[in-house]
Amino acid sequence: MSLSKSVLAQGKRLLMEAALKLNANTRSLNALSLRELAREAGLNPNTFYRHFKDFDELGMAIIEEMTKEIRQPLRALRRQAAESVVPPGTPQDSWQENPQLNLAKSMQVNKATVKLFFDYVANNPNAFILGVRELHGASPVLRKALRKVMVDFAQDMADDIQDLNLLPELDPAILYDVSETVSREMFQLSMDYIEQPDKRDEICLKAEKLIISLTTGSAVLHGYGPLLLGALAGTDWTSL
Repeated sequence: MSLSKSVLAQGKRLLMEAALKLNANTRSLNALSLRELAREAGLNPNTFYRHFKDFDELGMAIIEEMTKEIRQPLRALRRQAAESVVPPGTPQDSWQENPQLNLAKSMQVNKATVKLFFDYVANNPNAFILGVRELHGASPVLRKALRKVMVDFAQDMADDIQDLNLLPELDPAILYDVSETVSREMFQLSMDYIEQPDKRDEICLKAEKLIISLTTGSAVLHGYGPLLLGALAGTDWTSL
C-alpha cells in the first residue's frame, strides 16, 4: 500500500472512531458539526471531504463495517454449533425421528450465537448506540440502511434455521417473521447489555429464552405442539 493510501485510510478510520465517540456521548450524527468531529479526530476539517461527501456517507461507512464484522461470523458460528451436536457426515434425523436431538442442536446454536452477539456488543458499544439512535433518527438515508441491515440479519437467521434443521419445517415467510422479531429484540437488548454490565449474564439468559419462546412457540402454533412437547419433556432446562 502506498503512503498516500495509508494516510487516507488512517484519516478515514480516525473520523469514523471520532463520530462513534461523539454520537455515543452526545447526539445523532447529523447534529454534529464538522469542526467538533475534526477536533475529536485530531484532523483538519477539510480532511473530512477526502473520505466522505457528507455525514450520511460517514454513517453508512460505519454501518457497513459493523455489518461486515458480525454478519458472516454469526452464520459460521450457527453452523459450527449445530455440527458440535450432529457432526458433518452423521445421518441427519428428522424432527419426527429424533425431536430431542434436534431440539438440543437448536438450543446449542441459540446459546452460542447469543454469546457471540453480546461479546461483539461489549467490544463495540458505540456502534450499537449509533445503530439504535439512528434507526429512529433524523436521517432517512441511515434509517433505510439500518432497516436493510435488520432485514438481512433476519433473512440470514431464517435461512440458517431452515438449512440447519433447527425447527420443524415451517413456511419460509413464517420463519422470516419470527427471525425479524428476534433480530429487532436482540438489537434493543444490546442497549441493556451496554448500560447494565452487572446484569449481563441475566440479559444473555433472557435473550436465549426469548428466542426459544418465539421459535418453538411459532412451531407449536403451526401444528408441531405434540412433537415439541415430547422433546421438551426430556430437556434439562437448568442447562439454560
